[in-house]
Amino acid sequence: MNTFTGPFKLMMREMSLTFYINAAITFVLFAFYNILGFIGVADAGSFILFGPLFIVFLIYPFANFSGYKYILSLGGTRKQFVFALYLTAFIYGVISVVVLNLFYLITNHINGSINLLHLAELTNSSNWLVYVWVDFCWLFFLFSLGMIIKTIWFNYGTILSLSAATFLVVIGTIVVVFGDMGWLTELIFTKHLQFVAILLGIAIVFLLSAYLLMKNAPLEKSNRMFIRQKKAF
Repeated sequence: MNTFTGPFKLMMREMSLTFYINAAITFVLFAFYNILGFIGVADAGSFILFGPLFIVFLIYPFANFSGYKYILSLGGTRKQFVFALYLTAFIYGVISVVVLNLFYLITNHINGSINLLHLAELTNSSNWLVYVWVDFCWLFFLFSLGMIIKTIWFNYGTILSLSAATFLVVIGTIVVVFGDMGWLTELIFTKHLQFVAILLGIAIVFLLSAYLLMKNAPLEKSNRMFIRQKKAF
């Protein structure tokens, strides 16, 4: 596996089944919500459609990390694994955004009694490009969040990862309880385009950090700090 084609095809195959299942769930929800609207059960109701596809991008790095071992065992490199994973996520991210917004568009044209909630509604814009952009930024951020968590856990082990997560939760709780979070609420609900731009920037930092960690990652999940100490002795 000396070229990028092999790792890319493997990661596409790993991702495809997960994507198709969640796309099918999304379609079922789309049909169910519209049926409720047609029969008058949910007049003026609001429903969430983006949940399954958003969740799958968060868990995608966890569900498809098994491709790492396969790629290395077939002569691939760590860089090829990361680039294949990122490219696959990007492709399916674009497809997911298109699918979601097609469902929104169809619902708006055939059923006026229900509203499919869209995060872009927080921008007060009717431009379809804004809707696509907001969806993509959220998907990209959720994937990067899952990727950095999985990468840290894979490189540094369960104990250190859970310790770091606990520390972050404690710090976050202190900030929320004792700090003034009004600025964040305002940013999310009144300046949502700026908020998703910040999410996109954070996502890029997460993905770059995950790439740097995976460049010299161990073959199996372990504590890299412990391995370095052993080598030192």
